Amino acid sequence: MSSLIRPRLVAAATLLLVLGGGSLYLAAASNSTTTRTPTAKDAGRLRPPSAAGGHNLVLGANDSARPQNMEQFLTALTKDVDAYWTKTFEASGLPAPKVGFTSIPAGRTAASACGDENGAMGDEAAAYCPGDDTIYISQKFATDIYNGALDQTLPGSSQGYGRTVGDFSVAYIVAHEYGHEVQDELGLFDEYGGQVPTMAFELQADCYAGTWANSVEQENRLDDGDVQEALDAALAVGDFDTTNANHHGTPQQREAAWKDGFESGDPSSCSTYLDAASVDDATGPADPQPDPGSAPYRVAAVGARFARHAA
Repeated sequence: MSSLIRPRLVAAATLLLVLGGGSLYLAAASNSTTTRTPTAKDAGRLRPPSAAGGHNLVLGANDSARPQNMEQFLTALTKDVDAYWTKTFEASGLPAPKVGFTSIPAGRTAASACGDENGAMGDEAAAYCPGDDTIYISQKFATDIYNGALDQTLPGSSQGYGRTVGDFSVAYIVAHEYGHEVQDELGLFDEYGGQVPTMAFELQADCYAGTWANSVEQENRLDDGDVQEALDAALAVGDFDTTNANHHGTPQQREAAWKDGFESGDPSSCSTYLDAASVDDATGPADPQPDPGSAPYRVAAVGARFARHAA
């Protein structure tokens, strides 16, 4: 809810620090012997890991490190989401997902295959880049989400839908971006790119984020108000630019997608968001999509200083 130093999002997944500072390469250890490459067809077979398996989370033990600032919070949170998807993939007989994560300090930039004209992402970053398989989250962006500073610049909240404040609003953002990594791992960009609109991928990522939140609830790690924080954040980032090829979904659609994942707790339930018939019923025929590797998938944030990042 309001404290960055709560222990509930600190995971004990195995990760390898490769760049120092805010950069991680997530590669959870796996005992699976399978070498099968995941495909789009696997999307319908993903199941959540057994609740009995847990995440081996540190829940306030005296010797546990607790996040003291936004960088530490983002790192702990990303490890937690990664641990969930590692267990989910392995339970489905798939290789553990591997993704880079870069937490960008305020006022700094990070080189990215999906960066601006200078090949960089900075204070406005909240994106998954398929081109370098990395999630980029700006510490300033996350802080502004956490303290509510972005409420009047986000498309939904600027029109009275939802709000962004609190740690689980940040969790919604991070889990959503990891959802795009899951799509990449499953080959869904290759399978459906050019056939369904951006909105379909965005709503599915929201649904995937909801399944992670369900796992947190199952482990009794949600605080009062956390679910509402995520629902409010989903409403806040929804947009109404339905004629734009980068339309991410209305506030109501994004709220419903996260809620679908949260209530089912089953990632396979999210496969319906890429069903062509369902997409056409909701939006009409799909517009051509850009090469998924050439642009980031990010949380929509249109407003004063985020206008150029509507995609």
